[in-house]
Amino acid sequence: MHGFPHGYASGWYQVGWSSEFAPGADAVPMRYFEQDLVCYRTGSGRLRISDAFCPHLGAHLGYGGSVEGDCLVCPFHGWKWDSEGRNVDIPYSDPDRMKLRLGQREVREVDGLVLMWYGADNEPPSWEAPRLLPEGSDHERDYWAIWPDTSKLWAGLKFPPQVATENSGDAAHFHYVHGAAEVPLVEEWDSGEHWFRTSFEATFGGHRPTTWATPQGPVKGRIVTTCHGMGIAAGLIESFDTVYTLAATTPVDRETSDHRATIWVPRKRGDGSDMSENFRDRWAKQQISQHEADFPVWENMTYIAKPAFTATEVRSFHALRRWIEGQYSPEAG
Repeated sequence: MHGFPHGYASGWYQVGWSSEFAPGADAVPMRYFEQDLVCYRTGSGRLRISDAFCPHLGAHLGYGGSVEGDCLVCPFHGWKWDSEGRNVDIPYSDPDRMKLRLGQREVREVDGLVLMWYGADNEPPSWEAPRLLPEGSDHERDYWAIWPDTSKLWAGLKFPPQVATENSGDAAHFHYVHGAAEVPLVEEWDSGEHWFRTSFEATFGGHRPTTWATPQGPVKGRIVTTCHGMGIAAGLIESFDTVYTLAATTPVDRETSDHRATIWVPRKRGDGSDMSENFRDRWAKQQISQHEADFPVWENMTYIAKPAFTATEVRSFHALRRWIEGQYSPEAG
């Protein structure tokens, strides 16, 4: 991606899936927003993200750092840090005299995802992490497990989150990049302070009389995408089956991002029959391939400040661009 003008936008960003982090397992190293971090789950099940380096002599807690009960233990000298980041034990001295703390990040677990708050001005969360599934649904009861079967991570890709956010409002690319039988129709768009939603009317299975996804023939349905801040683009596919998806893009630094795909495949098909593992895997493979189809474009495009929008694009895209500009802090370069 060339010529991108912005820094990082405050918001919630995905850094993993809940099932990746077992209680009491060793800390996992991460690097996001040019910051070295560690993520771990305490023995009691609480997920925590903290600064990576021990304030004592700088050991990285993600390489050999262990979890004992609710404490993170430094691999270098055995110093212990509780789930609030407080230094509670130095095996050979008194921690109370030091009164040290590890910096902590706000983290939420939502629908099987791990979301971390980033504040461009070091501010606390100004809005709560969104649910991606319908109210009343349960990601374990109503959907197949997402990790590792219906999700994928691509590390170190060369584009910022805004590229994926803008992609959510682009109807025409579904035909030219993703092979849709026709260009979807933009039905409507709406926004709030921290979200932007676009709805497209689409025909599914338009290439053949029947497909595995449309066993009763082509289906008129819709694709609804809701962007929550700059890092989360939540999708709803309404066809014969109703499937929820997520495209999550989290900056590693100004040049690279990690991108994650998540597909919540329902346990029941549109006709009420059980969703088999075979069809679950087909849904996951099909949606993951759609993410991968975008990457060659996203990694090599340039930023156009004033695009030459067509008459069918101009109103919705202008609204999306205005909303995007409002997500960035003027003080955050």
